[in-house]
Amino acid sequence: MKGFGWIKKWQVWVGVVSVLVLMSLCAWIGYSSARTEVDGVKKSYDEILSALEEKESELEGVKGELSSKTKELEDVTKKLGEKEEEVTQASAVIEEAHEKAGEIDSLKKEVQVLDDKIKEKKTKIADLDEDIKSRKGDIKKLDAAPVSLPSGTFIVGKDVKALRYSASSAGQSGNFVVYSSFGDLKVNQILGSDYGVSEHIFFADEGDIIESTMPTVLTPVE
Repeated sequence: MKGFGWIKKWQVWVGVVSVLVLMSLCAWIGYSSARTEVDGVKKSYDEILSALEEKESELEGVKGELSSKTKELEDVTKKLGEKEEEVTQASAVIEEAHEKAGEIDSLKKEVQVLDDKIKEKKTKIADLDEDIKSRKGDIKKLDAAPVSLPSGTFIVGKDVKALRYSASSAGQSGNFVVYSSFGDLKVNQILGSDYGVSEHIFFADEGDIIESTMPTVLTPVE
């Protein structure tokens, strides 16, 4: 019986040792697994830090590029503002030029109208000269001597006789005007110039007023 007791004790110890070995093995397996997981996590963490540092470096590069592009944009915006100001000034100059061109065109039209009027007056004067020349044969001078008048104002019936006269300039050109005794305008001519006539035939009635701005010769005619 004692021999069997020892066997039982040995079996107990073997069981205890087996349990201890098994527990140690499990602990070692657990430790190895945990170590593997920790190492894996550490490796992933290091990779994340490395990737993060790389992205931060790229971000710094992007920030630098963005700052450069922002400076370029500011320069372009400034140049654009200067160009817009130049365009505004150029537009003002062009607008002023258009206004001046319009004024010039208007003045040209006015000058053209005046030229046309002058041509019309010259034509009328030429026609009057032709008419006077054609009628000279019908006008007969009287035996009465011509009357020479200086420039001034004269009264018919007092300074000159009431007759029919041919008025002509005595060398200079000027205005020759005759008013009736009632103040009505009877004659208004320019004598002795390119814009006037060489002579003008009129009736000088009693009380008429003669005004001449140059020496005039009044030749009595029928």
